[in-house]
Formats: sequence, structure tokens, C-alpha cells
Amino acid sequence: MRTAITLLFLILPFAAVPAAPMYVMSAEQWMRPRQGADLLADERLRELVLGLDEQPGSRLQIHYPGGEAGGLWAHELRSWLIALGVPGARIELAPGGVQAAALGVELLTGQAADSMEPSQ
Repeated sequence: MRTAITLLFLILPFAAVPAAPMYVMSAEQWMRPRQGADLLADERLRELVLGLDEQPGSRLQIHYPGGEAGGLWAHELRSWLIALGVPGARIELAPGGVQAAALGVELLTGQAADSMEPSQ
């Protein structure tokens, strides 16, 4: 038991830890006509981007439903974030982890966030 607890404390610092709960954006929210200012007006998304700026080595991870439509949706959000000044190398796309009609965005911190491969 003592060995298991010791191992846990040795492994934990290397885990990518969400800095805040995942923000979930519904398809309905995303499908509204928008401009870059609309994304900046979204308080929760703005908090995540500010957190990214405040925490060196952190990354934004975008979870999307599988399939071509989900991938296109995630790439579009990533492109908007890059256009607004978020470094593309700090945005990771991750299939799954959300319901079919939603995107999830979370801020990851920790050493594992440093080692994640950037999305293309």
C-alpha cells in the first residue's frame, strides 16, 4: 500500500491536469453567425485563453465528436483561435470525450502538456 501511494506521488507531477472544468460548446451555439468578437465575448472561452497566456507550458485541448463533421468543426474553432492570436502549437485536437453535438475545450497544465504533439 505504501509503495502504491509513493508511486502515485511520483507519477502525478507528470500528468496533464485540467486547470478548470471542460467548457462545452453546443452545436447550436457554434452554428450561429459569428465573428472573432463573438468568440471573445464568450466569457468561458475567454477565461481559458487568458489562462493559457498566464500559464507557460499549458495547452488548450479541443475535444470533438468523431467523424468528418466533428473534425471539421474542431479545425474551424482552432483556426478562429489562431486568428485571434492563440499560438497554434498550443492547441491540441482530441477526438471523443464529448457528446455528438458538442465541442469541449479545456486548459491543460503540467509537464505532460509540454510534451503533447501540436495539431496540424
